[in-house]
Amino acid sequence: MKFLINEDIYVIDTKLESELETIRAVKESEDSVTSKISKVEEPIEKLVVSEKQKNEVLVIFDNPTSADLPAEDKDYLGKILGAIGKSNEKADFHNVAQATPNADGYAFVIAFTPNHQLPVSASTQQYVAVKLGNGQLIVADALNNISTSTDLRKKLWGVLQQVFK
Repeated sequence: MKFLINEDIYVIDTKLESELETIRAVKESEDSVTSKISKVEEPIEKLVVSEKQKNEVLVIFDNPTSADLPAEDKDYLGKILGAIGKSNEKADFHNVAQATPNADGYAFVIAFTPNHQLPVSASTQQYVAVKLGNGQLIVADALNNISTSTDLRKKLWGVLQQVFK
């Protein structure tokens, strides 16, 4: 026999073969069950960024736990934007934890994170307006830090007054 077959011959135990068949059957049934289960997704609120520019202001934030701003930050941001004649509805939003932002075409970009991922110098100072394409960029601390610090609120208000005269 060795001269007729040039390959090694392995004898498969019938017990192992039946176990393999059982494993394959279980896997197939698991696959069919998981394909029938519908995915439950969290509702996405209005502040989730759209890929197309709708407004002249882009607000960038960093929230790794959700696609949207926390409710308290959203409310606080509404007050900030209201003070400069804007509103949450008149701004586009982008979460850098989800994807890299595209600021092309925006007149104003406010980044409430130093991790804004925009193509500017790494030495860009916070609370100083810098040119970004045809627009202006303001880099600030996270909204929850600003809301609890009088000093940070004053810094933000100062730069907002310069940019949004």
